[in-house]
Amino acid sequence: MTRKSRAVAAAFLAAALLFMSLPLYGAVHIEGMPAWMAESAEKSLSAVWGEMDTSISLSERFKMLTLVADRLLTGYVFRSPRYRNNQVEVKAHAEEALAWEVELQMPSLPSPGDKWFQEDTVSLPALIHSHIDGVPLAALAWADTALKREIRSLTETRAPGWDIAVFVELPANAKSNILKVSFLPQQPFVLAVTPSVQSGSLPVAFQSDLKDNLQSGLFPIVGLPVEWVSHHKNDIEKLAEKALEDRNIVVNSKAKVSVDFRPAQISRADALVESSRFTVQAWAAAYGGTDDKYPEVGLHIGRKSLPVSGWDVELYGEWILSTNDFDLESRWGARWKVHPRMLLGAELAYPGGEVWWRFWFTGKVKEPYAWWRFSEDSYSNFGVGYRINEFLSIELHYDERDEDQWSIRAVGNL
Repeated sequence: MTRKSRAVAAAFLAAALLFMSLPLYGAVHIEGMPAWMAESAEKSLSAVWGEMDTSISLSERFKMLTLVADRLLTGYVFRSPRYRNNQVEVKAHAEEALAWEVELQMPSLPSPGDKWFQEDTVSLPALIHSHIDGVPLAALAWADTALKREIRSLTETRAPGWDIAVFVELPANAKSNILKVSFLPQQPFVLAVTPSVQSGSLPVAFQSDLKDNLQSGLFPIVGLPVEWVSHHKNDIEKLAEKALEDRNIVVNSKAKVSVDFRPAQISRADALVESSRFTVQAWAAAYGGTDDKYPEVGLHIGRKSLPVSGWDVELYGEWILSTNDFDLESRWGARWKVHPRMLLGAELAYPGGEVWWRFWFTGKVKEPYAWWRFSEDSYSNFGVGYRINEFLSIELHYDERDEDQWSIRAVGNL
């Protein structure tokens, strides 16, 4: 045999020996132990197996592995290691498998948060029990971290924003151990709720009262984890709506309430309250940049109806009193809501009995708005404005009938 052929043969022999020895370094798989425990136990035994001297026989290594497993992983007895499917398989069974009971220690929460938490966790005791059933108490000496991680994986989707603490109680003369799980709130917390109430049909004075009711109705969520509050966003919106629906002004006006809750450390609750029966609005306005206009006060009272399904019509009267000479202008008309933010209408204005066509583009707080009037004599009167808050609006005003046609108008909503 030539030197070259001997070298090739030696290379093949070395490769064959290498592949023959690979099974001895395979990972360890444990049978007879819950998966959440077996993961950490297998890592420990695999590390031990990988450090064993390869000059020792396979049977001796199995004995050594079993001895280490019995000493390291208390609560279980390990037998019959074997190599199969490119891994070392070890059978385990519990030395003494007592029964377990699971108790949840609920956090102290104001109503209705306590009810929500109970609904979130009602299935947890049975679910946790299914994971620890048959696990010996001694095994928790080395598997406590894995147990907490497993229970946390069950709670974090049901009660997000809450961490857990786990401990075991051993009642005297009891045939079962008690695993107790308590819940700890996690930051960030809801520090405050900023409420707002908007309505195109109720006076601002009533809206202020509803705003106070909304804030007090959401007081139970202050101090709770933001993540858990986000989990119950729909419940909180229903809670806020209920706080407003019980108020007399909402009941008597047959108003519909909807609340948009935005969870954060400083949460927002924006309520929209619209009466299906009446519209009552009052305002005071002052003009700048013109000598033709004087401060005025106004009142709008409307009665809504649905003469045809889908046709939201309002019959209204408006009265505008000038503070200069106390002249009173009255307007009598009807308007139709063609869009949630758009209305079209027509009215008779007195004195004079002149017909005006009207258009409204409404806006909430921090939003623009516009309105336009066009008379039968082809005069235009319009305004484009911005609602600074629920009390004050600023608009660019135009009246074709005046000498100073353009002006700035400040409107205080009453």
